[in-house]
Amino acid sequence: MAGPLSRAALEDFLPCSIEYFLSHSTLVDSKAQSKNITHPTLYRLPQAPKDGSRYYLTIEDVVKGGDFSTAKSYVNDFWKAGMTYTDIQFWFFNAYNGPGTAKFDNFVFNKVKNTGNVDLAPLGEHVGDWESCAIRIDNASKDMIGIMLSAHGKNVFYSKDDIAKRFKMINETHPFVYASLNGHANFPTPGPNYSEHRKALGISVGLEFSLLNSTVDGGAQLDCSKKYQVMKVSWLEGTPDAYASPAWVEYPYRWRPEGTATTMSSKNLGDFIKAALGDKEVDASCVVLAASELLHVFVTANINGSMAPEQQGPWSGAY
Repeated sequence: MAGPLSRAALEDFLPCSIEYFLSHSTLVDSKAQSKNITHPTLYRLPQAPKDGSRYYLTIEDVVKGGDFSTAKSYVNDFWKAGMTYTDIQFWFFNAYNGPGTAKFDNFVFNKVKNTGNVDLAPLGEHVGDWESCAIRIDNASKDMIGIMLSAHGKNVFYSKDDIAKRFKMINETHPFVYASLNGHANFPTPGPNYSEHRKALGISVGLEFSLLNSTVDGGAQLDCSKKYQVMKVSWLEGTPDAYASPAWVEYPYRWRPEGTATTMSSKNLGDFIKAALGDKEVDASCVVLAASELLHVFVTANINGSMAPEQQGPWSGAY
């Protein structure tokens, strides 16, 4: 089993169980509003085949912060014929994904002149956030030979050598994983964990940008070896010992209305940059050019929230 999943001490959007989330949600039937279900149970969510974007979930504001006392890891043991290893996947659910944080550097002749961070709210916010960690076990030796961590829709693989170098271990068997502030991406160590790095303009003067995925020691910890629920064991499917997964595992719709979007103009982004670095610290024309070049990073086609685990590639081994 995986070891503790550590949450940042300042985290406002903690994980919770699906039961808790649904107890503060309404299942909306866009084709028949009279059939809406307030506080649906685990087994009342619609199943495939998907009917367009007919169903979606709305939430009560109280659920955004989650409920750590109900949180648990949802386990999928993945293996198929011919594989020499088994992936034990631990899935984590947060009712809400918080806003991103950006780091801007103003540089002259490739030397950083000043640095500033800015809260990007509401960019990055959405309802229903699934992240995962997979522990890869060699079928013959039963050794841990890899760890896969999810981060903003990507999956980063750490080899056996990487594990020895980068992960803190509990009792020499349980890896310690850190979840980032607001966005819940997973990392092996505490730190700023930069992503989406961009450098705009020329060598003499310009701006550098990164998203921050802050992780720290000292936050709340979820012990996945104790608080878990097995959803599926692939090699037991079709046998009397197969696990009966609740309906939400195969829920084919997103966790909020589809088609929602967040957009930003070059002026708005320029204001973010000036807020981070100070109006007097960076040339106005430099801000305009940098904002135009970085804008695509901040424009999100939809903020519908992720699909249920079984609808995502990693569930069936597509990392």
